[in-house]
Amino acid sequence: MGASLRTALRRLHAEEAGQSLVILSLSMVVMLGMAALGIDVASWYAKHHQTQVVADSAALAAANCLAHPNVGPSGSSCTSNTDTTDATNVAIAYAAANGITIAASQVVINTTTDTVKVNPTATTPSTFASIAGIHNTTEAATATASFKQPGAQPCGTPGQNCDFMFADNSNCSSSSNGIVFNASGNSTIEGVIQSNGNISGAASGNQSWGTATYGPNGTSTCSNSVVWSGHDPWTTAPTQATSDVPFPLDYTQDFPACGTGSELACQSAGSSLAPGYPSFCTNGGASITLNGGTNADTAITNQIYCASGTGNPAEPSTWNGSITIDLSGKNTLYDTFVGGTISFDGSGNDTLSSCGYTTSGYTAADCAPSVPAPTTSNYPIFYATGTSSSALTVNVSGSQTLNGDLFAPNGTANLNMSGNKTLTTFIEGLDINANVSGTMLGDGPTAGSSGSSGTGSDYLVQ
Repeated sequence: MGASLRTALRRLHAEEAGQSLVILSLSMVVMLGMAALGIDVASWYAKHHQTQVVADSAALAAANCLAHPNVGPSGSSCTSNTDTTDATNVAIAYAAANGITIAASQVVINTTTDTVKVNPTATTPSTFASIAGIHNTTEAATATASFKQPGAQPCGTPGQNCDFMFADNSNCSSSSNGIVFNASGNSTIEGVIQSNGNISGAASGNQSWGTATYGPNGTSTCSNSVVWSGHDPWTTAPTQATSDVPFPLDYTQDFPACGTGSELACQSAGSSLAPGYPSFCTNGGASITLNGGTNADTAITNQIYCASGTGNPAEPSTWNGSITIDLSGKNTLYDTFVGGTISFDGSGNDTLSSCGYTTSGYTAADCAPSVPAPTTSNYPIFYATGTSSSALTVNVSGSQTLNGDLFAPNGTANLNMSGNKTLTTFIEGLDINANVSGTMLGDGPTAGSSGSSGTGSDYLVQ
């Protein structure tokens, strides 16, 4: 009986050992499977992390491009703070350099909210999970970066702390280069006058003027450029700048050629607005005359008039057409005029305000009657692209009201004002020739800020 018991116990131990081996084998399979899956999961997480890092970096790279235009080598910088095409290409190139390919559709830039959103995806092949039918996984990430566009800071209240007049010409060899300012009567200037070259002129009467700076180009030229005959009108004597400054408001960025920057394709041949012109033009032609007389048109409100002359209608920088405006009576117009040369003569009680709301690009919709016109400046009424000494001529007498800026970046802006009226505006030109009598209120940017040299910023939102 003892032998039988021992035999039975040995058989039991043998069976248990066999079962343990089976359990151990199964456990090893499960453990190896879990380890293999862990390797795949780790690779998925690593790829997702890489995708997120690329999303963050690409979004920041595009935002930085828009916040700091014209910085960096050609092909990797934005031409303006609305150059969404180059910003998108920067994001794509940055992602590719870090191992992930993205399409333009995965980069969403909103120049209204000043944000860049990048949505990259990446596929990771499975090493062991394919046994379970999981051959690869797709990792998706999202990153949003915000950017502060560089630019001139708006001036809250027109007056002494706002820009009134800016001349870009830094050549002081001629007294007509820069600003020539003649004042008569009891004229008051509240606003900053800036010139990269000379400031000269004559004054008579009881003037009270704001501050001014003149060009920095050495002792032999601009340092002796503040020349006055008659009464010295300055409350604070003009000072010499340490360096040239760019246009505080560069409106060339707001009127780009068709299909460049944020501008749409040219208007189609069947367009009822201005066929062949950029989308912001609501009325186009070689030359435009507005006075209601014979062979002329009556000025229409809520328009952006574009005169190309013999230039390419698609490219505003080539326009050499003339725009002549002669108003009298009690017209109230909300318009902007862009052409090679522009001449405005007003008499009576006319009110002319600029058309549109944004200095980051105009569209025809900005001139819809349902959109109220701005009551302050920082929107151009006149943008003359020409290079002549009469590129822009504005003659104001009587009770005219102008709400908007005067811009002649390549030629001379001429302002002639009589009647001791009050004019609120901001004038920019290569050169400026002004003959005034009355009160001038500058409502340009805050003095010292600049549209082309302002510093932008960018940061990751999520």
